[in-house]
Order: sequence, then structure tokens, then C-alpha cells
Amino acid sequence: MLTPRQKLFALLALCPALLAPFPARAATPVQPHNPVVLIHGYNADPGVWGGLREDLRTAGYTDAELFSWGYDTHRSVNEVLSGQLGAYVDQVRRQTGAARVDIVAHSLGSLVGRWYVKFGGGSAAVDHWVSLAGPNHGTATAWACALWDQACRDMTPGSYVVKNLTRSTTGNSWPSTRTATGSRGTCTTWWSSGCSRRR
Repeated sequence: MLTPRQKLFALLALCPALLAPFPARAATPVQPHNPVVLIHGYNADPGVWGGLREDLRTAGYTDAELFSWGYDTHRSVNEVLSGQLGAYVDQVRRQTGAARVDIVAHSLGSLVGRWYVKFGGGSAAVDHWVSLAGPNHGTATAWACALWDQACRDMTPGSYVVKNLTRSTTGNSWPSTRTATGSRGTCTTWWSSGCSRRR
């Protein structure tokens, strides 16, 4: 048992240690991310990406690195939409100062992103291209609206867009950037007449 006097001396002896600054820790360097451009699918809008945006924020991305492109899903993939996507990607690159972006696309958005990378000059601006359930070989489901909707015609098997995206003179019908598709087994798309896995 300490006397009051011993307690006072013990407290005074501890004071310098308590007042001394804590040793500085080296800051962990933050690895910069490419900005991510999210491209929604047919009859959707940028709001569909709420869950993925939250997952990306949890993984360390900031809102300043996440961009959701909105577009009219009834327009032509090759004649209109890929050019509009290119303008949007250029805007994101100017705004962020990034040399390249990553693209994550769903459904019809996969065809738009893929056309932009393959034919629209996007190979220099896109580092990673990810297709989520993209109708990369066409989808018979699109015949249901192909009569009145250009985007649906673009998604049908054998369409001008699908033929040109799957045709290759180099043996590789995929964009020249690094690609990843799917998350569930061998097929990227549940509504395709063919499997869209990159080998």
C-alpha cells in the first residue's frame, strides 16, 4: 500500500511519460485508383449502381473516383452511344487528371463500352473493361423489342453490332485492353443464346 506521499511521487514520475508525444507512425501510402465509369443497361439509369458504388467506397474508392454515365438506351450503339460515351470518358479524364479510366458495364452498356474500346478510340483511354451480363454474342430476348427499338436490334444475335464486335482479324474479338467478364461460373450473361466468357 502506497502512502499519499508515495502516490504523489509516482504520479509526478509518470507525468513526463504521459505528456511526451507519441511516436509518429509512417502514413500508409494511398494507391490512386483509375476513375471508374459505370454504364447502366437497357431501360435503366445511373441510379442502379447504388449498391456497387457503396461496395467500391468500402474498397477504398472515393466519390471523386466514381462516375455513372446516363444515356438514352433506345439509341444506336455504334452510331450514337459509343461517341457519347467517348465524350463522357474524355470529360472524366479532364476532371480527374487521369490518363485512363476503368469501365464497368451492364447489359446493353457492355456493347456500348466494348464498341467504344474496339472502334471508338477508347483503347488508349480505358485500362480495364468489365462486362456484367453483357449480350456479347447477342440475345434472343432483344427480338421482343427489335421492331421499334434500335438498341434492341443492336443486341440481337447476328446484328451489325454483334457481328463486328465478335469478328476479328487478329484472332481476338475482345477489346485490346485487359478485360474481365462475369462473376458466376462460365457465362457472363443469363439471357444470352451463347456464353460470353473470355478465354
